[in-house]
Amino acid sequence: MTDSIGVLSESVQMYMVNILRLAKHGQPVPLSQLAASLDVSPVSANQMCRKLQDEGLVTYVPYKGVSITPAGEQVATRVLRRHRLWEVFLVGNLHMEWAEAHETACRLEHATPDEVIERLDAFLDHPRVNPQGDAIPAATGALPAAATLTLAELEAGQTGWYLRCTGDEAACSFLAGQGLRPGAELHVVAVSSESLLLDIAGRNMAVSRAVANTIQVEPDGRSVDSAQVHTQSVEEPAPDRFHQPQSTGSTLSTLGAGQSAVIEDLHGGHGFRSRLAALGFTPGTAITMVRNLRRGPIIVSVRDTRIALGRQEAQQVLIRPEGRDHDSAKQ
Repeated sequence: MTDSIGVLSESVQMYMVNILRLAKHGQPVPLSQLAASLDVSPVSANQMCRKLQDEGLVTYVPYKGVSITPAGEQVATRVLRRHRLWEVFLVGNLHMEWAEAHETACRLEHATPDEVIERLDAFLDHPRVNPQGDAIPAATGALPAAATLTLAELEAGQTGWYLRCTGDEAACSFLAGQGLRPGAELHVVAVSSESLLLDIAGRNMAVSRAVANTIQVEPDGRSVDSAQVHTQSVEEPAPDRFHQPQSTGSTLSTLGAGQSAVIEDLHGGHGFRSRLAALGFTPGTAITMVRNLRRGPIIVSVRDTRIALGRQEAQQVLIRPEGRDHDSAKQ
């Protein structure tokens, strides 16, 4: 890839990036707002915008504002890509605070050749967002338009990418300490009226709905399957020679959507049974099937909590369908 933006001055690059950042819903950026963001006078901004228009990078209409052209957007997104990749490296590898990393990235973005940036991207394993949760443009210059939701809006079985915390500093620091940083993939294992149970890099974490409402995520569009959910798959539900319950012939995997049953027993090893018990899967507990499709997780409701369970794991949960007593189930 040729380094086509290298011939543009640092000042031009900064104008393009700030116009792109300030543009909202396709509306022109007021000249006064652009000048303030760059800490220059309106007269200087006016002169530069006329120059950029002559070069085909912006469209400038006096008294209305400036809009970026496709050619200008290509320049701006490539500079942003450099900047945000450097932020990821400086924060994650050199452990800089974000403000310091941001200032350093402002200098590096103008001096780094494209081939170095592509190697940096590969070294960082192609991150999606910077440490502030802002999307990193693709190598082609495309800037992903992420669909943002709050974590509280996700359902059991859904996955997403953590973008940012909008809560107070204490809450955000706590989440960062638990490994929830921009770009982290999370899986919603269970939801209730008061909290959500998450799987983050193989570790379970519960968050209240109040905190979940301050967490912005990009939904992944995938459902958690049995290979992804730590709660169910870290340990295979191997047979336990000390625990071989009598099977009634019915397992949770056979229950249809909307049908209810009572949990009779659990197969599998001690660790597997303990984890399910912690989620409310105990003998005598009523359970209702919410979703049971051919692909993706099985979603059940246990004690007013929706829980995602892999199909293999659901086959280890012995049930008595509603309307059958214990004696008739054995016959």
